[in-house]
This record gives sequence, structure tokens and C-alpha cells, in this order.
Amino acid sequence: MEALYLVCGVRRSQLMRDSLGGATMLTIRAVMATAVFTQLPHALAAQGNDSVTVYGEWNIPRWVLGTLDRQFRAQFEWYGRVNPFFQRGDFDGDGQTDIALLIRQRATGKIGIAIVHRGRSTIHILGAGTPLGNGGDDFSWLGVWRVEDGRVLREIPAFRGEVIYVEKPEAAGGLIYWDGTHYQWVQRGD
Repeated sequence: MEALYLVCGVRRSQLMRDSLGGATMLTIRAVMATAVFTQLPHALAAQGNDSVTVYGEWNIPRWVLGTLDRQFRAQFEWYGRVNPFFQRGDFDGDGQTDIALLIRQRATGKIGIAIVHRGRSTIHILGAGTPLGNGGDDFSWLGVWRVEDGRVLREIPAFRGEVIYVEKPEAAGGLIYWDGTHYQWVQRGD
């Protein structure tokens, strides 16, 4: 019993002076200590995982999760070090909303983007071990990204849809666009 007093942070002499009554306060403190000690291992384990890995599936549209098969999930995981960790846009110009997700290749730790086309149910990997223009095969430099209207892509007059702007803060960036068969890179800055 003396150990329970110590865990709860109370001495026996304090029990007599408690305004709620010694037994009541001891019970409250014992319940709190039990809750902390039983939940601590789970909390520590969760801290080891990226919060996006733990909760990412709650935020991503269900149709995307249905497209990402076991092979994809075995090779890649969500990457949550940049906010937001996914973007919505019509990247292939078919009038349907597509999703771009930040990912990390499990084998190498390389960062990239997985673009899921809703109309075709296809997945396109950029970076994360697959090179794309000046972005290379590892987008670990990426600090800012957003969806831009396709009109920013003046070099390609017939382009339809939206583009992804990626940037290393205080440095260069690029526009990523769909050319009808593959994703392409147009350098911006440096």
C-alpha cells in the first residue's frame, strides 16, 4: 500500500488534511496514475510513427485509398513533413479531381509525389526513386507546394488542367504538368 501512496504522489499524513477526504483523493490519484501508465506505451509507440501514417487515411478520399494497392503500400508510405501532405486538382485535364500525395519510398527514404488520376485509376510516381526533370529522384528539398491554374504554363499553349508548383524555399522551383502520357517538369527560378 505504501507503494501506491508513492506512485500517487501523496503521503499518508496528507490524506487526513484533504478537503475531499483522504480515500477519495487517493482513489482519484490512483485512477490517474493507472491511466498514465497503461496509455504511455501506446503514446510512445505512436510517436515513433509519422502522424500522417497513423491518421493519413482518415483524410484521403476513399476512392484514392481503393486505387493504392498492396504493392504501392509495400513500397511507399505517406510523408507528412510538409503541410499539406496532399493536394487536389485536375492534373490530367479530364474534368475530374485527381489527388497528389507526398510519399516516401520505404527502401531508400527518398521523397516524392504520387499522383492518382481519378478517371483512369492510375498512379504516377514522381521522385521517390523515379527521376523527374530538375527535381531529380528525391524531393527531400521540397518545402512548399501548391496547385496552380494551368494558365501559369505559358510555354505549352494547348495545356488543359492544373499544375503542381513545387519549391525549395528561398531557392528555385518548378511546375509539374501532365503532357497526355507522362508528367513533365518546367523549371522556375535559378
